[in-house]
Amino acid sequence: MSRPSVPEPLVSPASPQEPARPGFAPAPAAPPLAFRLLESLSLLVPALFAGFSLVAMVLLQFGAFRPVLVLPLGLVGAAVAARGVALTRQEPLAGPGWLDGAAVLAALAFVAFNARYSAQNIDVFRDPAIYAITGQWLAHHGSLPIPVHPEVFGPVKGVSFFSQGFDPGSTPGFVHPQFGNLLPGLLAVGGWLGGEHLLLKLNALISGAALLAFYGLVRQYAGRFWALAAVGALGVSLPALHFSRNSYSEPVTMLFLVGGLALLREAQRRGKLTAYGLAGLVLGCAVLARVDGFFFLLAVPVFAATVLAAAPPERRLEAARQVGVFVVAVAVPATVAMANLVKLSPDYLHNLGSELGMIAKAALAVTALGAAAVAIAWRTTLLQRIAAAVARWLPAAGALAIVVLAAVAATRPLWYVGRTPGAPESQTHYITFLQKANHLPLDGTRSYAEQTMQWFWWYYGPVTLALGVLGVALGARWLLKRGDLRLVAPLAMFLPAALLYVTIPSIVPDQVWAMRRYLPVVIPGLLLAAALVLSLIARRSRAALVTALLLACVMVLFPAYVSARVAGVRDGVPQLVEAENLCNNLPSDAALLLTGSLANSYQQTARSYCDGVPVAGVRQPTQVLLSQVQAAASAHGRTLYVAVTDRAAVPTGAMPAGASWKPISCVRVAHLNATLNRAAYAWGADKRTILLGVVDPGGSVTPSAPDGPALLAC
Repeated sequence: MSRPSVPEPLVSPASPQEPARPGFAPAPAAPPLAFRLLESLSLLVPALFAGFSLVAMVLLQFGAFRPVLVLPLGLVGAAVAARGVALTRQEPLAGPGWLDGAAVLAALAFVAFNARYSAQNIDVFRDPAIYAITGQWLAHHGSLPIPVHPEVFGPVKGVSFFSQGFDPGSTPGFVHPQFGNLLPGLLAVGGWLGGEHLLLKLNALISGAALLAFYGLVRQYAGRFWALAAVGALGVSLPALHFSRNSYSEPVTMLFLVGGLALLREAQRRGKLTAYGLAGLVLGCAVLARVDGFFFLLAVPVFAATVLAAAPPERRLEAARQVGVFVVAVAVPATVAMANLVKLSPDYLHNLGSELGMIAKAALAVTALGAAAVAIAWRTTLLQRIAAAVARWLPAAGALAIVVLAAVAATRPLWYVGRTPGAPESQTHYITFLQKANHLPLDGTRSYAEQTMQWFWWYYGPVTLALGVLGVALGARWLLKRGDLRLVAPLAMFLPAALLYVTIPSIVPDQVWAMRRYLPVVIPGLLLAAALVLSLIARRSRAALVTALLLACVMVLFPAYVSARVAGVRDGVPQLVEAENLCNNLPSDAALLLTGSLANSYQQTARSYCDGVPVAGVRQPTQVLLSQVQAAASAHGRTLYVAVTDRAAVPTGAMPAGASWKPISCVRVAHLNATLNRAAYAWGADKRTILLGVVDPGGSVTPSAPDGPALLAC
């Protein structure tokens, strides 16, 4: 198979892949600045975020995460990155230019809507609260790890300073947050600019930026109109809505991955080293947000090896320079991410050692095989002879393999039962609880991995799923038949992620939680592929265009219908008011001891929001323990307070006779009802009461009356 020196674009108004379609005229000539900025905005946004984020994480690494440094230096980094985005295109995009403006408006509407219904998950049950309260801490302290002041509570057995999501690490007297620290850092910037409320809404802005970057990627393959349809389908879907309102790291990961792929395609079009460097920088920033970004970046050595092996002799030096700059640029944020994990989240890194080890081995294997392929391609004609021998059947076989694999995955509920070997007890109890609520057979080890294809069906519908599978199959066929290098990176990223996570989702399977696994790559990839199929259908005839338009409406309306039932739910509300109320009821000399479930879920919440108040936890306090802790706190000039959710948690004999407890707060916390056998469709509210007491030297607890009107909303 011959290799073209310059790959043909998949879509271009003048190419056979996408001729002019009925009803869609090429974009008219635009005024020099405004329209060029509008057209480039979907590429500028991920570049700006990447430049700012890299600088911010370097400053965090050195304990200098403060507004006076992060804001000006981050903006300089953003400006430098943005200079790599070209505002002039020699190759026009398919579709009228005003659709770029429509995409920007759609992204802004998405941001406004989800900011309006932003969540307040700051009591740690799952990941969003960990990100949010770490961001709150950084907004006021500017460094990690987090001091816990154990000396205030004394060396009393049973007292803990390590709560869910915050590990002791290797630094005595400190706790380390789990996960990568990019999202908390960006949330902290929101806190600097707009306080606690903006901090909890900032992920909606990040998600809107990811949506716009997604448009910038899809329009390069399917044209502007069908890219807008894909944006609509993603933007109204419950996974996008839910994960943008809560502090999840998937939206910022998606921003860098789809934005990086869009910039990489631009780099291939322009051929400039700065464009390749920017694409690599943006892609590499994904690992600042999530450790599994390293898995997605296995596409980098695949892309590098393919481009080098396919380069004709006269272009090999140029291709080597482009690939070298691209790979080095990816490595820069990846190195910063690993340094952050080693220093700031060491226990989390240790716990993920086996997974990262497998990714590293896979990367080495891919790199070694790629290097061997490049050497063979540059020294012999073996690969050309093999390509010529399989050219007739390999493209069709590749496409057929994808369709067959998707069909097999769709039929798995008929012949396979997914289970999680060695599932932790907390997970099996939770699954059993949900099974009882959903009237399902009880088996806490179930992973429901056989349902993964159905999960896409539940949220996006069978039409979109079928179009997506067909589009991926066609993309694989075109890559194998035409050798279009602009398809390598998207397919190299999407196919392994889809194969792994559809087969083994490796996540607690309740909905909508489980869909976070697919948001950064798999869902965007499916929607991109579906949009591509619509663009191919639409070009055939006017009747085909009408059919494509109807299918696009189905793509958008189905997820909108699923989301409509819970679109107005504000997850976790009013936890922010509850936390602020607790802080307002504590004097400046307080030390706080949390009991029961609060000891595991609320320690860092109180530390982050009640600035200057030392916090510890104990599951089941005794009067002797309370007396010992009170003595230590008193020796440090502190008054010991105890917070409980049930007065029964106060030890027998520790409560003065006739004491009357008045709660400082009673709230109902909203949440989506988790399901196992369908899309999330309902919501509920859990009641929680917090009572506060003062501990005296004998270990007795005197109820503390609310400082002002109590927060009673239940």
